[in-house]
Amino acid sequence: MTKPRLSILTAVILCLAVACATYVAAAAVKSVQYEEKLDSIQQQLADTGSRNAELTAELETLRSIVGEVDEERIEAVNAAKQILAEARRTVETLYVFKEGSQFAIDANEVQKAVDNACAELIKDDSVPVEEIKDALMFAYFDAIKDPFTMYHTAADMEELAEQSEGTLYGIGIYIYFDEDNSALYVERVMPGSPAEKAGLKIGDRIKSIEGVEISGETYESCVASVAGELGTEVSIVLDRGGETITVKPLRGEVRSTAVFTDYKGDYAYINIKEFTGHVAEDFASAVRDAESKNVKGYIFDVRDNPGGDLGIICDVLDILLPEGPIVSIVQYNGQTYQESSDKNCLNSPMVILCNGNTASAGELFTSALQNYAHRGELKAAVIGETTFGKGTMQQIYYLSDRSGFRVSMAYYNPPYGENYHLAGVKPDLEVEQSLNVTAHPFLRGGEDDLQYLAAVEWLENASEK
Repeated sequence: MTKPRLSILTAVILCLAVACATYVAAAAVKSVQYEEKLDSIQQQLADTGSRNAELTAELETLRSIVGEVDEERIEAVNAAKQILAEARRTVETLYVFKEGSQFAIDANEVQKAVDNACAELIKDDSVPVEEIKDALMFAYFDAIKDPFTMYHTAADMEELAEQSEGTLYGIGIYIYFDEDNSALYVERVMPGSPAEKAGLKIGDRIKSIEGVEISGETYESCVASVAGELGTEVSIVLDRGGETITVKPLRGEVRSTAVFTDYKGDYAYINIKEFTGHVAEDFASAVRDAESKNVKGYIFDVRDNPGGDLGIICDVLDILLPEGPIVSIVQYNGQTYQESSDKNCLNSPMVILCNGNTASAGELFTSALQNYAHRGELKAAVIGETTFGKGTMQQIYYLSDRSGFRVSMAYYNPPYGENYHLAGVKPDLEVEQSLNVTAHPFLRGGEDDLQYLAAVEWLENASEK
């Protein structure tokens, strides 16, 4: 493609020069009355010479670019474009946001982003050849305005598969990073995990992992370094109440736990971290255990719950809701279907604690219980802060090279309310959290947790009625 273009440019230069020379020769034999015209032609010649110089410089630039092209990079880009074509066929068919939506795909902008990425990846050797495909895929998905339609590398897909199966390879802790103080804390320890066996406790501040001190710049890479070869040690330095402790848990297979129950007087406080893995069975077990203890009410904490699997959230809500709809799914093609609960439900008073990081399936959990409470079919209240505002459902797909992507392909509407996408679910009682618990979420459920205290007060009033 480039060589013909160079030839055409060269021909243009020669033609301009020949044409001007011929014109000057003809003008020179005319009488003095054409002198003014001759001056004009000479000026055109000067302009042409300047343009010739510009074109020559452009040609040299093009030649230098062509000469530096790496055939291996061109092949890698072409291979990446084949994988991208696989993704585009699915994404642009199933994408739920159509024309008129602020998230609708702008075909011109997307194609421009892809073309620019291809050109840069051919020239820019700072991107290793083996990473070209991922870079091109990220460029395409970044050009789509919906933040939940995204690309996953092959490594990401493997990790997602492990999470969905309820098996993790690591040490088994939930952590929280306090950005203001660059501090990393242990928020929860999974039962029976290598972390529990090594003695890690809720509230421990992690100072370093594998010899690297925790900071705003290092904490993500430090956390990632916890994963490694099964059976090997990971060195973690902790600060526990001012005492420095070093623990070395063995990396192992961990049964993921995302349901944690504490009994607070007459109430069961059940923290649901996410709706993945074994959550449905663990939640059912937690409720059965609480019922056997004749608790007077429940506090379901879904603060910072990012969501999870639709099937799991429906199984969880089926335990709590009376007979009726759980969720309505509106697909990309306009088709609608509904998931429903049976008549068995939880009759005890319930409080749902939520915040601005409660998202997706966490919001469906919150809004579904709120809907039934507002209809008078449940005794429940939502306390905390307005949720994140994600009312769409994503489907994950594998590509031929085992990488993959997720695409927003449906809206999911709560049983009786409006879809909360971009709006969030508003609590029945808005309570701002204390700064101390905001910075240290492992203190939730304690005396400094203003939202939890409001939940206890509501339950006590509900029990008196």
